[in-house]
Amino acid sequence: MSNFTTPLHLKPQFSKRFAIVLIGLHCGALLLLIPLILPIAVKLVLSLFVLMSAQHASHRHLQLNNHPLYGCILHYDKGLQLQTGQEAIASGSYNHPQLVILRVLGHTLVIWKDALDVQTFRQLRVYLRHANKSLRINT
Repeated sequence: MSNFTTPLHLKPQFSKRFAIVLIGLHCGALLLLIPLILPIAVKLVLSLFVLMSAQHASHRHLQLNNHPLYGCILHYDKGLQLQTGQEAIASGSYNHPQLVILRVLGHTLVIWKDALDVQTFRQLRVYLRHANKSLRINT
């Protein structure tokens, strides 16, 4: 059982679940372009936008290349410390048994259950649940 004294180092790895969701979303968007009554040129441009979105999402959110929240440290009493040394509060975060959405300073990090080891993911959910309760009490 965690006593909230040890900080959590968040370094999520590649998530197969997130990859499946992203592939499904972008393939669905491409399939929905087929029955539309639009000129072929417009469909090709829209398809390029969908492919660019898939490329951006995979590099930024799936592989976590240069993501500002990757490698952050969560302190229960202080909040979140980014790699740059900047401290922030993850007040807009959401936790679910399968994923955690961490929102800090205009950045969002989606952490699926298979991206962290089981113990770290559980501790992250407990930290965020208690932090959200204390924020509601203090405001």
